[in-house]
Amino acid sequence: SSRAFGSSLPGEGLMRAGKRKRRGKKVDTSKVEFKVAKKRGRTVVTAEKQQQRSKAQIEEDIKKLKDAKQASAKSKARRRKQPEPIQNRKQLDYLPVEAGMRKDHEAKMAQREATRVEREERRARRQEAREKKERLGKEEVSLQDVLGGDFFGGDGIAPDL
Repeated sequence: SSRAFGSSLPGEGLMRAGKRKRRGKKVDTSKVEFKVAKKRGRTVVTAEKQQQRSKAQIEEDIKKLKDAKQASAKSKARRRKQPEPIQNRKQLDYLPVEAGMRKDHEAKMAQREATRVEREERRARRQEAREKKERLGKEEVSLQDVLGGDFFGGDGIAPDL
């Protein structure tokens, strides 16, 4: 038996599965401008339809976009036609090495030999300065001689300042 109201069978007419569709329920306000005005102390909101763009304007925009897309595609094609850098397109031995590691080492050793005398002189100067500093540091100094006899009083005690 199929009854329209109050069926005793579960799930019949009472609840439906799935989400509620709310898309069409709300008014599309994206193309409407609202004006807020005071009329006799009351705030009144009035909706004004925005001016729709003409078909010619829309077609003009579409044409501009298509032209821009075409220009972009041509630019990309030009960039793709460019030859690859030499390192990528030529074989490994295209730019041969003038000399190998052995020659580099020989040149380095020759340079080192040329500056050896200067290095030894610098090392000797530093050693000399170190020895002089050490010698002067160990030397005993008499304060009476360095500061003078008039610094200390007659009894040999420094004055209170």
